[in-house]
This record gives sequence, structure tokens and C-alpha cells, in this order.
Amino acid sequence: MKLIQLDKKHAFSELYSRYRVPLYTYFHGLIGSTLAEELMQDTFIKVLNKRMSFRFESKVKTWIWAIAKNTLRDHWRSVDHKMKNSFDSLVTTEGNEIFEAPLDSAETLILKKVTQRQLEDCINELPVDQKEIVFCHVQSELTNQEIADLSNISVGAVKSILFRSKEKLIDCFKRGGHL
Repeated sequence: MKLIQLDKKHAFSELYSRYRVPLYTYFHGLIGSTLAEELMQDTFIKVLNKRMSFRFESKVKTWIWAIAKNTLRDHWRSVDHKMKNSFDSLVTTEGNEIFEAPLDSAETLILKKVTQRQLEDCINELPVDQKEIVFCHVQSELTNQEIADLSNISVGAVKSILFRSKEKLIDCFKRGGHL
């Protein structure tokens, strides 16, 4: 980050390369593909514009996700925005299903039994705040502490929300006859 603050172009390019796909996937999963690219670009512009405000008190990744989260909130608050609860696609950069992040083995086995469409349908049933935390944890691979810092809640609250979200997803899978 120090190199970015010193206007070293290669440093920003490296930062962009590292976080482009996770940020795009984060936005894509929460608002769909039509605006994900735009919000990702807006986030990087804000990162560049606010680079001097980074105080090295947190990880760069946490700081970037705070900017991304605020960018998404700004979008949701905008006059032109009409809230949509659709997930056009929930895939990782390798084209695999979204929940390929480290989960315990029982959860991994359950999630491998459901199709992407079933997964999308069940995630759509989660409240927006739970969707956001699930995406931060699974797709963006933020730690519980990083999510807590971003959301201004305790680590225990993050764990509780993740637990309840997983329970709701499993119930949805069972209700839909997918398990």
C-alpha cells in the first residue's frame, strides 16, 4: 500500500490483479452481473482516490472490503436503484459452484449435492444482511474478524449469523427435496 501511496503504477496494477475477481464476485453475487463490473470499478477508483487515508491500522484487504461495502450501500441508496433479489450466476473464477471455500466436510458434502440453481434459490431466501455476510465469508474469504470489523458487529455475532444462514440453507435444500 505504501507503494500505491507513492504513486507507483505497478503497485496499483498488482493490487487490482489481486482483488479484481473477488470484488467482482462479491458484487455479482449480491446484485447480479449488470452492475457488478461498474461497482467493482467504482471501488477501485475510490481505493485510488483514498489511498492516502489508509493508515496501516488494518489489513489492506479489510480496508478494500470496507470501501466495497460502502460502494454497494451507496448504490442501494441511490435514487435510480430498484432492489433486485436475483443471482444471475454464483460461480467462482474457476467456474465451480460458489461454495467451494473451506467449509467443514459435512457442509461441503451437502452443498455438492445441490445444483447451482437450487443454491441460488435458497440463497435468495436469506435476508440481505445474511447474504452479505455469507458472501464475505464464502466468496470473498474474509475472516470472521474482518467481517465483524466491516459490519461493526462482534465476531460472535458474525459466527451466529453464519450458523443461522447455513441452517436456513440446509433447511431450504431439505424443503426443496434436494437432500
